[in-house]
Amino acid sequence: MNARPFDPQWTTDNPALVAYLHSLCAHLSANKTGKRKRRCDAQPPFEAAIKAIVLDLYRAHQSDPTLEVGIGTGTTALQRKSKSRYGASFISARTFIDAMEVLQCEGLIVLSTPHWDDPEKKRSRVARYMATPSLLCGIDRVGASVVDLRRQRNAEGIRLKDDYKRLVEYGDDAFANAGRDRLRIINEMLESHWADLARTDDQLAADLKDIAGTRDDEAAQSFDFAARTVHRVFNNEDWEQGGRFYGAWWISCPRRLRPHILINGKRTVEVDYSGLHAAMLYAQDGQPIPDDPYERCLMKKDNKVERKLVKLTFNALLNADSVNRISEIEDYSPEITGRSWYDFKWYIVSKYPEFSQYFGSGVGLRLQRKDSDLAEKVMLRFAAMRYACLPVHDSFIVHHGLQDELDRIMREAFEAEFGVSGKVGVDIGLGEVVEKSDRPIELDPDQLLNPVGYEARLQAFWDMRG
Repeated sequence: MNARPFDPQWTTDNPALVAYLHSLCAHLSANKTGKRKRRCDAQPPFEAAIKAIVLDLYRAHQSDPTLEVGIGTGTTALQRKSKSRYGASFISARTFIDAMEVLQCEGLIVLSTPHWDDPEKKRSRVARYMATPSLLCGIDRVGASVVDLRRQRNAEGIRLKDDYKRLVEYGDDAFANAGRDRLRIINEMLESHWADLARTDDQLAADLKDIAGTRDDEAAQSFDFAARTVHRVFNNEDWEQGGRFYGAWWISCPRRLRPHILINGKRTVEVDYSGLHAAMLYAQDGQPIPDDPYERCLMKKDNKVERKLVKLTFNALLNADSVNRISEIEDYSPEITGRSWYDFKWYIVSKYPEFSQYFGSGVGLRLQRKDSDLAEKVMLRFAAMRYACLPVHDSFIVHHGLQDELDRIMREAFEAEFGVSGKVGVDIGLGEVVEKSDRPIELDPDQLLNPVGYEARLQAFWDMRG
């Protein structure tokens, strides 16, 4: 089944949901179904654990009813999480385990997949859990929805990873502190708007089946609409590598669905930097930037599918530390390129003699640091104007009426960094496109008073914002 790790960094400002959680904690404490008697000073972390578990499992169900959440309850792992800058200070082994036991005894959460210890210690699995209908009904009865969930504002947003992609602890750091302050401004901008997909619930259910198992480790679930803030991830224990923004649901949304993204119920436009990493290399080497850096590799001009494979291979060559060790890219097709994977990657190398020193050098992560800094500058400009700007690595999604403004700001940011102008491309959204019909429009009062799907979420957002 589909699964993700437990995330304790969720809370709510909805008075009805806050009251429900408070009542639930009082009920569970009064029943004393746990094995241990808690001290008075253990009650606050016990209640905090109850709330975190309930909200994250509810969030998981709202994003995908089949989604499991992996929750480790080993003492050592819990103690480590409580002390980590990426964890939660309220976690203590005893109270967290008590909270898990009580929630299971009361039939509010269920163990859906047991833990498994790999004898070779390579692929062990923590136990996985799901919210039960009893818990989901309780939350539904107070009128809460996914709109009412938000990420804790003190959750660590500047993440450092090693070369095995494991989170690394770090001390007080001036670069991280400044980045955290800028990130707070960006997330306040993102939280003040509602992004959604103009897809019916049935369409979303079908879309979920199509993309099952394709989520990136750092990405939120594609339809986890509560996940609307971002964090930055730096790689190889080096602030000069990586730095891209992750965490928001639209970042993992399949490209074919992004034209359906709405911001505050309005149609959007996506603008991206054309051939960004290639353009960066041309600019920093003082060479003219081609209109399309990938066109020289295409067998058929304007073949978008083939161009995507060229782009992915080009970037893989920049990211890898050896051309020979590059694994075949996802969805590679010899039928499209007319070459085996081995021949194709060397074909790409041969088409860019000016970049021979970069292929297999690992420079891609350093370019990601530069493109993520560009993204930060663009989003801060929109935050200052109080407009929404959704990042997707080298592209941005805004209200369709802001296309020219976004185009201008992206060009200015690139020119300020590299001294030359970069090219941008545009994809128009589909969210408000209306098909022509000869049938008269009949108003449905019930539909207006009781919206469903993305319209209901938008109405709940406006109600929450007052």
